[in-house]
Order: sequence, then structure tokens, then C-alpha cells
Amino acid sequence: MKKIAFVSTNEWASWGGSEELWAQTAIRMGKQGFLVGVNIKGWEETPSRIQEMERSGCMVKRRWYKRRNIFHRAASKVFRSMSMYGWLDKFAPGLVVISQGNNFDGINWMQACVTRDIPYVVISHTAAANFWPVDERAFKAAELYQRAKRCFFVSKAILKLTEKQLATSLDNAKIVRNPHNVPYCITLPWPKEEGVYRLACVGSLEPVSKGQDILFEVLCSDKWRRRPLEVTLFGAGYNEKSLKRLKDLWCLDKVRFAGFEDDVESIWKNNHGLILPSRYEGLPMAIIEAMLCGRICIVTDVGGNTELLEDNVNGFVVKAPQVEFLDEAMERAWNRKDSWPEIGQLAAVSVRKIIPSDSVGVFIDELKLLI
Repeated sequence: MKKIAFVSTNEWASWGGSEELWAQTAIRMGKQGFLVGVNIKGWEETPSRIQEMERSGCMVKRRWYKRRNIFHRAASKVFRSMSMYGWLDKFAPGLVVISQGNNFDGINWMQACVTRDIPYVVISHTAAANFWPVDERAFKAAELYQRAKRCFFVSKAILKLTEKQLATSLDNAKIVRNPHNVPYCITLPWPKEEGVYRLACVGSLEPVSKGQDILFEVLCSDKWRRRPLEVTLFGAGYNEKSLKRLKDLWCLDKVRFAGFEDDVESIWKNNHGLILPSRYEGLPMAIIEAMLCGRICIVTDVGGNTELLEDNVNGFVVKAPQVEFLDEAMERAWNRKDSWPEIGQLAAVSVRKIIPSDSVGVFIDELKLLI
């Protein structure tokens, strides 16, 4: 029986969009007869996708840390100890899939594979243009990326930025798309007209990446307070309490928090569009899902967002994650609000020309060629 291992470098939240590709792949490969090992950080409450993974026969190994070390794990001796990477020796996979939230998160796992002469691939979900590793780390990362059997990126933009940060070309790179948690052939009716326009901001409640503070600042202006526009934040994160305090401080009565929503389809049944003022991205599942559902998107020009969206055609692009640029794009969108249903339909058609119906199946086919 062929063995394949999946390692998630996620250390900060029990679950997120960047976990879906590797997790759904692991579950499906387990059902196809592969012996699947999984290494993840342990959480007090097990995410539902991990529970599904264990029910499908995947062997899940959890990494537990002392609470006092939680913000220093990356540099700690505990994190790099044999007790962690020794799991690779025990499981002895034929291939390791290292899923990174950020494009430098999996360096230590790559090195552990090289040390043990285990083939590996790496997935990169995001990269930040304002983060550059020091030369020593960049050169080491470049070597490890080049030694991978394949380097997968969720967007062309993330590949291009990573090559720039590494100062090297990655001839072993390939684009793979994130899955979507709505049916590919979904057709949703336009939300009922009730005199109010509703936008959903879907993503982790972490302004450092998702930029909700930028959105709040725009909504503070008198013109947006007067207009019949409501914004609902869907998601959870480390800054949930501070964002709620900021909402109250600025008296943003038309902003509400809906928490994490498993039923993505229900979000788009009731909202006219997505607004995502991110500071950095890879290619968010939220955009893919909103477009598949025929909803407009107002998003910043970061990551691979403009690989799906053409400004003023099938959505609205914010030049940069700054208040004045978000306000300008929102104003353009507002002036065309009567055309939102038609713009949403254009989005629904165009996204299907780029995103495959079964991204997980495509990824599994790629992995099978390497085992």
C-alpha cells in the first residue's frame, strides 16, 4: 500500500481556507486506498474536517506545545526536536505534502525531508510583499524549494512574488487552485430587493491580512452612513474582540458579526456581494465561491485576485489596501448597483473558465504522478 503524508504548518487558527485543499485531498486519497498520515497542530476542539479525516482512516498525529511557548514555537528547540520530525521516520511515507499558509512556513519540514531523503512537495497559499527573509534564510529556502518534487502555488501572483523573494526561478512550480465549498453548477436567485444592499466580508478576523479596519474606516464617512448599505463579517480570528470594540467605538450600526459559517451557500443567498479589503492574499476561496454564486466582488489588487476579476467588468478592484482606494472602488460599485445582478452573472461565467470543477481531483492526479 502506498503511503503519503500531509503536514500542515498552520499554527495560529484551528481551521481556515488554506487548510481545505490538503485536507480534502487527504480524505479522498484515504478512501482511494492510500495509507495517509497527517501531522497537524493539536487543538482543544478538533475541527470537523479533521474528524472527517479520522473517520476516513487517516492516521492523524497532533503537535502539542506548552502554553508558555505558543508565540515562540518557530524558533524553539522543542519545535525542531526529533520528537516532532521523528514522526517522518515512524510513518516512512513515499511522499510528503507540506501545506504552508505563508510561503516560508514549511522550511523546517522541507529540511527534515531532505535529511531523511524523503520526496516532498510544497503548497504555498499566501505571500506578503512587505515581508522579505534575511539572505541566509532566503538562500536556504531557495535550495529547499528547488529540491522539492513540485512547488504548488494557488495563484500565479504568489509564484511570481516567491521567485522574487528567493531571487531564483522555480522550474518545478505549478499552479493548483483551491477547492470551493459550494456546488460548481450552483444557480442562486438574486436576493430579494428590500431597499437595503448587503455585502459580506468573508475571512479570518485578522486585520493584518484581511484589512477589516480599512473597511470600517471607509464606513465611518457620512455618505456611507446615510446609504442603505449593510456589511456582515463572517469568520473568526484573533482580533474578533478588538474589531467589535472598534465597531462600537466608531458607532458603525450597519456592521454586524455573524461568526464562522459552515454553510457557505447560505451566505450568498442573503448577500449581494463580497467585500474583501485584504492587505495580502493567495487566491481566497471566498472570491471563488462568491463568483460561482453570481455575486459581485469588491477586492484589493493583491495576490491572485485579478487573475479572476477584471475591474469594472465582472467585479471591482481596489488599487491598493488603503482607505481612499477602497472608498473609490466602493463608490464605483455603488454607482452601478442597479447592474449588480448582471455583473454577478458575468462573474459566474468567467470564474468557471479558470477554476476547475474538481480542484481536489486535479491535485490528486498531480500527486499520483510523483508517488
